[in-house]
Amino acid sequence: MRLKLIACKALYRELAYVTAFSENIVDVTWVRQGLHERPEQLREALQKEIDAVESGTDRHTNRICSRGEGSGVADDFDAILLGYGLCSNATTGISAKHHRLVIPKAHDCITFFLGSKELYASYFQSIPGCYWFTASWIENTNMPGEDSWKRMTQMFKEKGYDDETIEYLLTESGGLNNYSNIGYIRMPFLDRPLYRQISMDAAKFFGWNFHEIEGKLDLLERFIAGDWDEKDFLVLEPGETAAQSYDEDIIKVVK
Repeated sequence: MRLKLIACKALYRELAYVTAFSENIVDVTWVRQGLHERPEQLREALQKEIDAVESGTDRHTNRICSRGEGSGVADDFDAILLGYGLCSNATTGISAKHHRLVIPKAHDCITFFLGSKELYASYFQSIPGCYWFTASWIENTNMPGEDSWKRMTQMFKEKGYDDETIEYLLTESGGLNNYSNIGYIRMPFLDRPLYRQISMDAAKFFGWNFHEIEGKLDLLERFIAGDWDEKDFLVLEPGETAAQSYDEDIIKVVK
């Protein structure tokens, strides 16, 4: 199969590893991490990427003008894959006009690292208030810790805020007061001591508990392989739309 993958950079290393070993041809567009903080903005960005792929106007996709004789390389995509979960409802309302659209059934990308929505639900219960650290998250976003705390503190001071207001902005307003645990997900192919140390240092700085958890590639491998069982993946036919399901499926089809 020839697949178009539109994915968040918070999954960069993990998805890049899986696509590198896939038998499928996977054309990837990476979207910067952070848009999920404004779901409407992310939804708009993803829909624009899908529309551009289908109209042939996007700036990222490799073009194959004709089918090579006996090459097995198609001149169109068999499906468009979204490397996102529900992500604060950002993927609801998404649709494609001409291609199948595949979305993993997940609340967010942490499910991808853990390997299933069932494991995600289990850890959500056993480690409440957990801030998850992974290689790609550490590399592509401003993770909480002493360094980011100092940078944000300095920025607010330069804006003229007093210490009490800064404390509020960094904890309650920033949501950090909702956390008491850090979970470092160690992926099978990438376990750099630096990532583990960054995660441990953050837990020590905030006085939170540290947990090291073994990640799994199963879900991502099936995603890229085209093994889209209905238990773990939503497959939208052209014209169908994604919607929140409010049950264990997380996301469903609207015809």
